[in-house]
Amino acid sequence: MDFTNRLKGLDQLLLRVGRGLVDTIYPMECAGCGDMGKIICGKCSDRLPWLGDSRCQVCSMPTEELICLRCAETQRSFDGIRAPFRYEGSVRRAILALKYGGIKAAAPQLGLMMAEYLNAVDVPGDVLVPVPMHGQRRRERGYNQAELLSREISRNTRLRHENGVLMRTRHVESQARTTEGIQRSVNVAASVAVPEGLRLDGSAVILVDDVATTGSTMDVCAEALKGAGAESVWGLVLAVAGGNTPTE
Repeated sequence: MDFTNRLKGLDQLLLRVGRGLVDTIYPMECAGCGDMGKIICGKCSDRLPWLGDSRCQVCSMPTEELICLRCAETQRSFDGIRAPFRYEGSVRRAILALKYGGIKAAAPQLGLMMAEYLNAVDVPGDVLVPVPMHGQRRRERGYNQAELLSREISRNTRLRHENGVLMRTRHVESQARTTEGIQRSVNVAASVAVPEGLRLDGSAVILVDDVATTGSTMDVCAEALKGAGAESVWGLVLAVAGGNTPTE
């Protein structure tokens, strides 16, 4: 059975037994080779799709140019986005399992990978803030994968995790279904805010999510954070899509 069909099977399982039991009764398998145990096994970890140096220096989208066309033409609210991987292969399948397959047990390993990368790069930060999820979508999914990753990164770094710093002010169409950059920007515009009265004066924020494509979500989050006094906002994601990589 291929991975897509397994995810569909998981959806039915979630309906029958609830998300909390999935990790126990539906053993996690490697997103690369299918071996049981980890979301990415030791063998497949040697073949991960590292992003490398051919990336935009601002948003990290795969490109041969120093700065991609979108970042050259758009005033970004974030200071930059960093990621260890391209959104393809086993990393893409692992993200899909965490995000849509109910495999919460994938978060510790994926979060550790992000923490190890963060410890190796020069990104200013004193607080981790996950990209928020609207209450309606959280009730449907049962959790916010960005929050799970942020907590794991915090456990493996000296950075504190802060939940509730950002909130969704309206429900938007899933970005996975929105392919054009302009459409994505319109989709998320004014959809995120910092709670009234909360200040972040002088904070160096690292904004955590699973995957970035156009950077539109990071932009609106960074705008809200800087409006509340954040000195800098850098995005940290496990993988970046764009270029020749899938965007779902």
